[in-house]
Amino acid sequence: GPFGAGIAASRPLIRQLHLTRFVMKKVVHVVGTGTIGEPLIGLFTDFRERLGIDEVTFHKRTPLVGDRPKLNHLMARGAKLAVNSDCVEDFERLGHQVSYGAREALERATVVLDCTPAGNENKEETYQELSGPKGFIAQGSEFGFGKPYARGVNDEALVPGKDRFLQVVSCNTHNITTLIR
Repeated sequence: GPFGAGIAASRPLIRQLHLTRFVMKKVVHVVGTGTIGEPLIGLFTDFRERLGIDEVTFHKRTPLVGDRPKLNHLMARGAKLAVNSDCVEDFERLGHQVSYGAREALERATVVLDCTPAGNENKEETYQELSGPKGFIAQGSEFGFGKPYARGVNDEALVPGKDRFLQVVSCNTHNITTLIR
């Protein structure tokens, strides 16, 4: 009948709409779970709805027994764990549910926050070749990662669509620049 043909004809459109919805998902991916990464993962997870974030993922490089409580707490709050493919079994042996491989998590992210001392190295080896994320942000120690940014100090220097790599200047630099300005 006429309805059957309409449904069959609309399947590609439905599939396209579903894929568009997936692509438009706002995913924040944090690389590193240390002094900077762990609180950011918690912040983005706890304020996900208010910030308009659909999903928070994070990458942990090394499976350590001592990190079990921290990772379990982040995942209980809703963050999803991504690990290198050669470490999946090690993380699972520690009782962690691995949601994504490291590369997959990067590719699906809208924005990547690198909270490791290897931001520049990660940029050279991986980030520059990724087309999925709209932006990459590194910590203050990563000189040369991208345009230096201090919130409320040089906001006007950011060029949407052009500045894909940003270096958030250190907390000391933020404080000094606000005093000088």
